[in-house]
Amino acid sequence: MDKPVKIVHVASDEKFINSAFAQFEAVYKGANFFYLIVDDITAPLKYVNPNNQIFLETNAVANLKKLHEKFKDATLICFHSLNYFNSIVLNHTPSYYKTLCMFWGLEFYNNPIFFNQQDVLGIQTFGAYFKKDLQEKLLTSFKDVFRQLKYRLIDGTNSPHTEVAKAIRKVDFCGALYEEEHELMKIKASVNFDFFKFTYYPLELMIGENSDWVTGTDIMLGNSASYSNNHLEAFELLNKFNLENRKVVLPLSYGNQSYKEDILKKGETALRDHFEPLTTFLGLQEYNNYLKRCGIVIMNHYRQQAFGNIVVMLFMGAKLYLNENNTIYRFLKRMGIHVYSISDDFNADNINALEVLDNDKRIHNREVLKSLLSRNLLEDALVKQLEKIQCR
Repeated sequence: MDKPVKIVHVASDEKFINSAFAQFEAVYKGANFFYLIVDDITAPLKYVNPNNQIFLETNAVANLKKLHEKFKDATLICFHSLNYFNSIVLNHTPSYYKTLCMFWGLEFYNNPIFFNQQDVLGIQTFGAYFKKDLQEKLLTSFKDVFRQLKYRLIDGTNSPHTEVAKAIRKVDFCGALYEEEHELMKIKASVNFDFFKFTYYPLELMIGENSDWVTGTDIMLGNSASYSNNHLEAFELLNKFNLENRKVVLPLSYGNQSYKEDILKKGETALRDHFEPLTTFLGLQEYNNYLKRCGIVIMNHYRQQAFGNIVVMLFMGAKLYLNENNTIYRFLKRMGIHVYSISDDFNADNINALEVLDNDKRIHNREVLKSLLSRNLLEDALVKQLEKIQCR
C-alpha cells in the first residue's frame, strides 16, 4: 500500500509563503505542514496567514538541530530558501528523507564560497563600495577566523556561509523557475540535484486585475537600493543619450540605507532634472501610475533578481533591457520574448534604443508570459513533479 503523502515545509515569516501554501494545498489538500522558524513564537506573524497547518518554531540552535524529529513519515521535506537557520535544520535531518529547496538566490549570490562580489558588480560599483586596501582585508580575515570559532564553540555549527554551503550539497531537488538558473547553481556548488520547476508568483498573483499597458516613455532603472543594481554603470550609459524630457525613475524604497543615500546624491549629479527617485513605499494605485509611465526598463543586474518586477513590466508592454550575464535574460530569450541586451542594444549609436515596443511585440510578450506563468499551468506542473518524486 502506498505511503500517504505528507509534505513538510521549513520556512520563515515571509510574504512568499502564502503563495506556496496555496499552490501546494491545491495539489495535496491537507497534506502540507509548514514549520516557520521565528525569533519569538509568541509574537504575531507579519506576513504568513496562520492556520492549523502552520507551526511556529524558535530559531534557537538546540531546537533547530532536533526539529527533524517532528517530520516523522514525511514523504518530502521542502525548504523555502536556505538561510543559516533553515540550513541547520537540513544538516541535521536524516539523509533518507527526500529534500527539495526553493532557492531564492541569496544562498549562492550572497555567499562568498560560491560568488565573489566582482561576479555580480560592475567595475565602478565594486570600486566605489567594495574595493578594500590591504590593511582592511587583513582585518576582515582575522574577523572571519574568530567568527568561525564563535559558531563552532558556542553554537556547535559552522559559520553561516559554510553551514549554507553544506546544506546545499544535501539537497535532492532544486526549486527554480527555469533551467538556466538551475544549471548555474549546479556548476557553482558542484552538485547534481534535479530541477524542480516552481515559482512563488503565478501570473495572476503578480498582475491581479491590472491589464493596463504602459503609455509613457519614461525609463525605470533597477528595483531597489542594493549594490547589485549597478546604478553607477547605468548612469554612465544614460549620460550618452539625449533624454529630452524623459524622467529616469529609480525605485529605492527598500535595500541598503547608506547605498540609497549615496545613489541619491550621485543620481542627482549624473542625471540632473531627469532623476526621479522613489524613496518611500507607495500605495498600489500610485505605484502602478509610475509603472504605466515607464515604456523602457533597465535592469542592470548581473545576477537573477527582480523577476517579479520584470514580469509585470513585460506584461504591461515595456521594453526591457537586461545584462546578458543575467540568467533571466538567457531564459527570456530562449522563450522567444522580445528582450534586449544592455551592452549590445542600449547604446547611443543605436537610434532605436529609446523607442518603446511596438504593439505586436507587446502582445507577443504578454501571450508568452501567459503560456509560462498562468496559475493552472503551474499547478499542473507541480502535480506531475510531486507525483514523480513520490514514485522514486
